[in-house]
Amino acid sequence: MLEKLLENWLDSASERSYQPVFVQLLSAQGYRVVHSTRHTALEYGKDVLAIDAKGNGCAFQLKSHRRGKLGLTQFRDDIQPQLVQLMTQPVVFPGFPVRPHRAYLVSNGYYDEEVQRAIDDLNRMPYPSKVSLLSRGDLLAWCKKFGASLWPSELDDSRLLLELFLSDPRDVLPAKKLSQLIGKILALESSEAKLSSKPAYYRSATSGALLTGIATAGFAEAENHFAVASAWTLLAVSLIAAGEKRQYKIDGASLKTLQLAETAIADALSQLWNEVTERKHLIEGNALSDHEVYGWRCTTLLGLLSCLALLDETSLCLTEEARLELKQWLIQPHKNIDLWGEGAIASLVPWLVWLRKHDATIRPDFEIARLAKAVIARSQHKSTSPLANPYYSYEEIVRFYLRLAKDGEISSVGEEAAAGSSFTAEPLIHLLVRTNLKQTCRALWPDFTRISHRVCLPDKKWEYCTLNITSGADQTKIYPSTYNWADLKAEAIQPRNATIPLELSARPWLLALWWQVAPYRYTSDSSHAFVEKAFPRWGT
Repeated sequence: MLEKLLENWLDSASERSYQPVFVQLLSAQGYRVVHSTRHTALEYGKDVLAIDAKGNGCAFQLKSHRRGKLGLTQFRDDIQPQLVQLMTQPVVFPGFPVRPHRAYLVSNGYYDEEVQRAIDDLNRMPYPSKVSLLSRGDLLAWCKKFGASLWPSELDDSRLLLELFLSDPRDVLPAKKLSQLIGKILALESSEAKLSSKPAYYRSATSGALLTGIATAGFAEAENHFAVASAWTLLAVSLIAAGEKRQYKIDGASLKTLQLAETAIADALSQLWNEVTERKHLIEGNALSDHEVYGWRCTTLLGLLSCLALLDETSLCLTEEARLELKQWLIQPHKNIDLWGEGAIASLVPWLVWLRKHDATIRPDFEIARLAKAVIARSQHKSTSPLANPYYSYEEIVRFYLRLAKDGEISSVGEEAAAGSSFTAEPLIHLLVRTNLKQTCRALWPDFTRISHRVCLPDKKWEYCTLNITSGADQTKIYPSTYNWADLKAEAIQPRNATIPLELSARPWLLALWWQVAPYRYTSDSSHAFVEKAFPRWGT
């Protein structure tokens, strides 16, 4: 079945959706990929640039011919001019060899004999580079060699993979299904010694990347950038979890795979920002009914695009024009923020920290104070509008209030008494303390001490990077009615990395993206780790 799934994926994939998988396949064969086009304004004329094991530069031009062959007419009209350019012009890119490179035309279909003859004629010309062809059969063989043999083979896992592949590409990512599959490959859901050696870890990293790219191809085709970014985020943190679990350093093939995931995330978020800039409004579908999710969409975009801005600070994944436009968009007032539940805090905190770093006015401090006040007020025992805890998604909460059961299931949102407790009030009050608004903190303190502050902490660091933990502590904390300001400030700024893997905390943008996938992973510890890396010395 897996081979058939691979064939179906190749038959339906565009060059954009199979490019991340192709890059991973190159990496698995010893190529060092130096550039993979992100399909934005920042491109270099070639889809993929890589250096093979012998130090030769290789330039790959990817094309999609779904369920068919590339004919001579299309080749002459659309592709031959690009190939001539690929063969005649040197590739200018940092780190790429200056000597003549090897050129490749890659397709997920086949080539007519006339096209193969035309390529042969081109190779007879006195051009400095020659062209080699890679077709559907080559890609299938590579996938089977480097990925499919390690994929889960049990019946239930195959069913999950098929369900994920056939999911509605316009919906949010079925993260639990993908997490189970990646966890199976990386041996995160068992105590088996499956990855008892470093080579086994490397192979599983490659296999996990192939699965992620193939299983989410439909989302990429539908330009569901949120789902694509979420999928690669899940893979990235799972790789970190697998390394942390077995005390493996992220290097070699695992580092290449992690970098591939980071590139795919940057690509998806950059395309999301391009879409935002190209649209006059953020309404989807029928404007009369879209108001139900409009606030959630705006809030989610704030979180995602703040992560993109943080990523761009280290990787420069945006053009200068896009960078300035994104900064202006993030700084401008946003009136459609929806505090739909405590899960929304995971989207708002990255934005607030970024805003505090880039806006020199007092506005960011007031925004933080307003959010902390709202969460504390709605968490009181007598609150008439308590916030659902971050373990509930927006869809679950809305279905509960609209009395819309899904697939015959009854929502459990109302079964928990949310009033009187909070998962996010403590990290928010710590952010507020960093602003030095002492009188505001004093005014909020009585209500802050009247609620229970909850957190679920894993026993092992690697489990922080999973959607479910097998062992941990569900802690509840009550603050005293009086508290020394100096002690509170020390608590707010002291380093806390006890539950966060160092590889994750070293990437604050990825840590914040992980909150977008799993909002309940936003805790005081993770909030501290995020601020320390994203905004050093704030409040000290």
